[in-house]
Amino acid sequence: MKPEISIIIPTIEEEGVFKLIAHMRKEFRKPEIIVVDKSSEAYRRRLAKIGVVLIRQESSGVENAVFEGLKRAHSDIIASIDGDGTHDPHSLLEGYRIIKSGKADMVMGNRLKSLHYGAMSFHQRFGNRFLSRLYRHMYGVNVHDFLVGMFVVSRKAFNSVKDIAPYRAGHAFFAIELAKKGYRIVEVPVEYYPRSEGESKLSRSKVLYGVGVASHMIRLARDYNPLLIFGSIGVILIVIGLLIGLMVFFTYLATGVMNEVGRALIAFMLVVVGFLSIISGLLIDLLLGIDRKLSDMPPSSHK
Repeated sequence: MKPEISIIIPTIEEEGVFKLIAHMRKEFRKPEIIVVDKSSEAYRRRLAKIGVVLIRQESSGVENAVFEGLKRAHSDIIASIDGDGTHDPHSLLEGYRIIKSGKADMVMGNRLKSLHYGAMSFHQRFGNRFLSRLYRHMYGVNVHDFLVGMFVVSRKAFNSVKDIAPYRAGHAFFAIELAKKGYRIVEVPVEYYPRSEGESKLSRSKVLYGVGVASHMIRLARDYNPLLIFGSIGVILIVIGLLIGLMVFFTYLATGVMNEVGRALIAFMLVVVGFLSIISGLLIDLLLGIDRKLSDMPPSSHK
């Protein structure tokens, strides 16, 4: 008999994971709890005693850990939550109900509405809000806590991305890839507490981690929504070109002498390149749209 939910917990010597597992067993009647661990043998022996599915992680990175657990899951509804005990597991139950009702394909937590004092530093909040806004604009998904360490997803949605090699983006990997495929993603509030024991081992440098996630988002959006990238660049170039051109024009009106030919040529070139960038985005977007439609057609239709 299938479990009602499979919950994957990536961990490296996290003491908070034991309380977390106890809480989840109170929230769900028949959870399959899969711990993907990269700790010492002594720590793994402690995990083995509490009756979880224990996987020894051979790869590196939280996204790879979650992926290894997801591939071993048996339920039609799958979840993942950080093992440090900072996320209230009750939100998993709410996400489970939303997925089971068919109202969404993926449910992400939103810590920013229920953020406890000291749980997240200023630069983490700033970076998260910036990346969340970038994600909303690029993929059209109304998510406000892009870097949250908790989600619930349907088996169908996961199966659509299971053959994609994970890249360094944490849980955000799944939000990016499922958004690209058009799956419905919603948020639920999650209480977020300060870490009570130890330091984060999943990402030593939050700043570098955020920069890495942003670079992945931009690169993928370039391939998924080229009009947004090339169009934005084009608009910026045109605006700069027009501003320089206006400066040259007003200087000419004031002096009656055209002595800024160089600036005028630069302004002209910026405007031309800007328009070419927008046109390139339109053409690439059109070609990608045609390619997606052909990919969705049955093989017999291609003949």
